[in-house]
Amino acid sequence: MYRSESGFNAIMSWYEDTEAKIPVPVESVFVETRFGRTHMLVAGPVDGEPVLLIPGVAGCAPLWRRQIGDLSRHFRVYALDIPGQPGRSDPNPPSFLDDDYACWVLDVLDALEIQRSHIAGVSVGAWVAMRLAILAPGRVLSVAMLGPTGLSRARLPWRIWLTRVMKKSKDADALQDDLTAKSVSSKSAGGSFGTFDRTLARAMALCTRHYRVDWSLGIYDERTRRVDKWKVLKVLGKFFMSEPKALLRRFASPGLLVFGEQEVLYDPHKVGKRAASLMPGLRVEIVPGAGHAAVYDKPDEVNAMLVDFFKNRS
Repeated sequence: MYRSESGFNAIMSWYEDTEAKIPVPVESVFVETRFGRTHMLVAGPVDGEPVLLIPGVAGCAPLWRRQIGDLSRHFRVYALDIPGQPGRSDPNPPSFLDDDYACWVLDVLDALEIQRSHIAGVSVGAWVAMRLAILAPGRVLSVAMLGPTGLSRARLPWRIWLTRVMKKSKDADALQDDLTAKSVSSKSAGGSFGTFDRTLARAMALCTRHYRVDWSLGIYDERTRRVDKWKVLKVLGKFFMSEPKALLRRFASPGLLVFGEQEVLYDPHKVGKRAASLMPGLRVEIVPGAGHAAVYDKPDEVNAMLVDFFKNRS
């Protein structure tokens, strides 16, 4: 899961430092699931409506620090560490190629004795939230999808990855600087892979340097000690291709879709329109001056959307 013990220590040091920046008291909680123990950071009134926060690939609970602060004034917030991803959950990643992730979230809800919950996810975490709502609508109060995958064919940012990320993957400090956006404008649409949030940029840099993404995605074959190219194609299909229209049409929960105007994977206006046509009742918001990580680039604006949406569920 980690390339070295020192890499693990570097990531967990970042985790603890970032957790300490959460502006409200949080409780560290573990529950048992079919993928082992799942860890989460919990905040907010015990009798508040529950909100589960699901990070993207290589993400973890403290990245929601600003959302935990704002949402916990109104809701009981559970920010999850995904098994097999950086954080305190067990190193047993669910598969992206079946319903494992939805089953994992259901296990979490069952362990917490929560019948129905609001769900918010970012990037691939938003795809998890969407699939949960489709497969188990009775367990969902509403779903907020923040820069999700799975809604349309996406652009693969190969040029950015090869020219920026891979060249600096051995230097976390240099990569952090390169991933910290100086601006997000129309001139950089589809070309900015960065974020205004230096804490997120640091996490991305540390994970690129120290974390086995191939292992967590289930594409590394332990027997041959090589990446399985066929599994790579299947996982990429999940990330960068649309779910079938018939599946998307089954989405019937109150839904909020949020894109940054300079989303690197899609044209947000076209994809937002397509999603709304397939998922009736979906509320679509496009945030100016934000990229793929709109929830991190413009936290105050997006947090206000989330609070309003969860309170009104439409």
